[in-house]
Amino acid sequence: MPASRKRGSVQVRGRSISVVIDLGEAPWRKCPKPGCAGSVFTDKTGPMACERCSQPLEAPVLHRRREWHSGYKTKGEANKALVAMLGEADKGIHVEPSTLTVRSYVETQWLRSLETSNLRESTVEMYRRSVRSYVLPHLGALKLRDVTPARVAAWLETLKAAGIGDRTIEVAAITAGKLFRSAFDRELISRNPCDNAAVREARPHPKAKAPTVWSTEETKRFLDSQAGDRLFALWRVAATTGLRRGELAALRWSDLDLNAGSLRVSHTLAVVGYKVAESEPKTEKSRRTVGLDSATVSALKAHRTRQAEEMFAIGRRPGKDGYVFTANPQGDAFHPQRFTQILEAKAKAAGLPPIHLHCLRHGHATHALEAGVPMKVVQERLGHSSIAITSDIYSHVLAATDQAAAAQVAAVLDGG
Repeated sequence: MPASRKRGSVQVRGRSISVVIDLGEAPWRKCPKPGCAGSVFTDKTGPMACERCSQPLEAPVLHRRREWHSGYKTKGEANKALVAMLGEADKGIHVEPSTLTVRSYVETQWLRSLETSNLRESTVEMYRRSVRSYVLPHLGALKLRDVTPARVAAWLETLKAAGIGDRTIEVAAITAGKLFRSAFDRELISRNPCDNAAVREARPHPKAKAPTVWSTEETKRFLDSQAGDRLFALWRVAATTGLRRGELAALRWSDLDLNAGSLRVSHTLAVVGYKVAESEPKTEKSRRTVGLDSATVSALKAHRTRQAEEMFAIGRRPGKDGYVFTANPQGDAFHPQRFTQILEAKAKAAGLPPIHLHCLRHGHATHALEAGVPMKVVQERLGHSSIAITSDIYSHVLAATDQAAAAQVAAVLDGG
């Protein structure tokens, strides 16, 4: 067996048995801040900042690189590990184990990378909330290198036993997967412990529940009850287009072509905590043009006239870039959550079951499918990224329409 090109040894210090691997000289960049442990071995030669304190790293110099692996119970166990590590090093597949804990990595590197990513702020907030509430309390004290698929699977089972909802656990598992994938990409660990069959089996896969919707008669009753109301056009657009609440709140007059009978979804108001920020649509498919029926066009024209009168009354001029649905005559945008609060109150006053604004979106899709509108058209109107999502959410409607189709075919065959 040829001798390894790398050198190593087993070191015994009191009760501690360690494996030391000498990987030879490598470019090393020192952090100038006293006491900072952010110095790194790296092949990068351009400007670099310390990942711990953000100070510019010094120019690279050759430095002998050694790795210490501790925790072995016997010298025999350590010698066996030494041979395996030297073999990996010779093949170029050895990864230096990180001494960072999961918590340290999350707080000093991963969360920062999320904040500078292209992810929507609401998505970043979801990951931030999930990692702090469900990942760090259970895995935070472990070193990155010590997190195994078995530990991840056991963590998921612990969350289930605590009575946490399937969807919350699913998000936590997705968050952990992205976190460890990031550590793997940075070569801090040799594999992503979440990318494992046992972990995938332990993850819950909640099925989409049939959405709560009003019947067509209830929706019509609600719209009739709101005729003449300042926000009648809002409820009409929500019920006949299926727009999300953030899309409704961000809708501007410049997005509407009332002559052609269409509107364009180009922005959304995203809610992070309770703060609102205008952002790009949820997905590329969310950026879409939606057709309007003639009654909805008429409602929007009447709404535009009413809004102009409100603004002229306080000495303001309406603009084509103003919001379609405003919280006040000054033209300020609605907070998306206010839509649901107002809808719930108006539904109660009309003697109808309470629903969220999102349920009008579900109602639009349900009524369209029941009326025989093709699934692909419904997907495009809703802005779903794939027809599979639409099919999954509205599978209960498809089952009912399938039964109706069977009856229709039978009527043709049996009727003669």
